[in-house]
Amino acid sequence: MTAHRLDRRLAILRGKRNGAFDRDQYYLERAARARVARRTRVLLRRMRPVVMVTPRWSQARRFLDDVATDLLLGEPKVVCRTLSLAPLEGRTPHQAWNWLVLAITEFCDLRAGDGAWRMVSRHGFRHTLKDLFERAEEDPTRRCLMIHGLEHMHVEALRDLIHVFEDHAHQRQGEARFNLLLAGSIDAPHFDIAGTERLVLTDFAEAEALESLVEHLGVDELPKLRDLVSIVGGIPAMLDTFGQEVPGSIGEVIADRRAAWRVMGNLALEMQQAFSIVAADDALHDRLEELANADRTLSLDPRDDALVRAGLVRLEGGRAELRAPVIGDLALLE
Repeated sequence: MTAHRLDRRLAILRGKRNGAFDRDQYYLERAARARVARRTRVLLRRMRPVVMVTPRWSQARRFLDDVATDLLLGEPKVVCRTLSLAPLEGRTPHQAWNWLVLAITEFCDLRAGDGAWRMVSRHGFRHTLKDLFERAEEDPTRRCLMIHGLEHMHVEALRDLIHVFEDHAHQRQGEARFNLLLAGSIDAPHFDIAGTERLVLTDFAEAEALESLVEHLGVDELPKLRDLVSIVGGIPAMLDTFGQEVPGSIGEVIADRRAAWRVMGNLALEMQQAFSIVAADDALHDRLEELANADRTLSLDPRDDALVRAGLVRLEGGRAELRAPVIGDLALLE
């Protein structure tokens, strides 16, 4: 995918130099996920903090790795690192405090000091974190730590991290040298940094989804790939699964939706578990049926919030729809 993206950028730059509108611009305007990537790069090059909501199965780490590569190669250069908080699942706030301080210390190439990083209280964590942020600003290298999987971290530790960084960003003087991107599937009031832009990592648009499948399967059966996209939508994890597992059986998947679920394997189990949890509520089950039976997006409903958190529904332009038509099978064919 990197080669294709680079080719498009070079083509656009050549078009600008020649005073022409490049045909690839149409692709970029239709590429929803690419727009999020561009906005993220703009904010991080300006050293502006970013809060990003990453729905389930959105392949957030791969997205952030791509953005980090772009920021390292372009100008002004920003050195980035992705940091998954999955290891903090089920850990106590004290364990999360120590783990975070060690990670930030390593990323910024700082010394932890005389054991002071071993926090036993919230006050100690905040004091140590504040000191690390201040020392990171002294380095001439522009850095951004991309922390993702925030849903795995204890909510108290997350609040502490956000509070300290908010104060640091407000009080620092001169040009910023250290920045944070916080990404997670949670969408709650405590997951926010004052004065920052909140981004949502969208699924692939139709053209992007088709490109993803073509990279795996080639262009020999392009019409069938278009039909496949119309069934599975633009969920990145789902497209990856089909791209790796479906060769030789595209026609079967298109003709029989049950074959699609067999191909998805473990991903299918995750989606079925998510559905089972929300379907235990009759109101949520009825809403899923409404969305599955609709041939268009529907007006927002209070029940949509729970379905979005489950990863089954997306909101766009004040409307709600299933993230992929095949998800409707869960409600209609159970």
